[in-house]
Amino acid sequence: MDFIRKNWSRLSLAFFYFIGGVIAVIAWINYGSRITGGNWVNDFYNIALLISTMVFFFGMVGVTVIKTLQNSKKVVSALYMCVGGLITVLLLVFIVVASCNDSNLILMSGSNSLATLYQFWVPFLVFGLHPLIKGVTRFIEAEMAPAPVAAKPVAPVAEAAAEAPKAPVKKAAPKAPAKKAAK
Repeated sequence: MDFIRKNWSRLSLAFFYFIGGVIAVIAWINYGSRITGGNWVNDFYNIALLISTMVFFFGMVGVTVIKTLQNSKKVVSALYMCVGGLITVLLLVFIVVASCNDSNLILMSGSNSLATLYQFWVPFLVFGLHPLIKGVTRFIEAEMAPAPVAAKPVAPVAEAAAEAPKAPVKKAAPKAPAKKAAK
């Protein structure tokens, strides 16, 4: 019970990430038959977006659980890098495919620009590049951190202080009580 009391915020965050991943799986199951109904570029986009969403949410569950159980910055940053790298590669492949076949799908100008921003570029930045950059910077910080300095033993200092000759302590003379002023 003490573990839950100490780590309730991280565990609740992991629970919300897990719920997000479950919702992504439910979306995959419910809309799976509808995804493959259009042209193949749109189908690839829908599949890539659903897979990247599931990888992000379940990857963040892993990150928060590892942060809770083990305080290793290298493991957490490596998991951030894996999640962000996988999503970034998946969505970059989609950029290349879409720009070769249907460039209107990813363009930021025209009548479809707001939909393109929220349907593609925001997930690319939030789910892909943000965890990737965060993982790389944390990994570099963990590698560049100086090694902890070993504490010097305190015992020789205490022994030297105990062996030093002590000077006699003079007690201060007590002060006379203050006289009350006459009224």
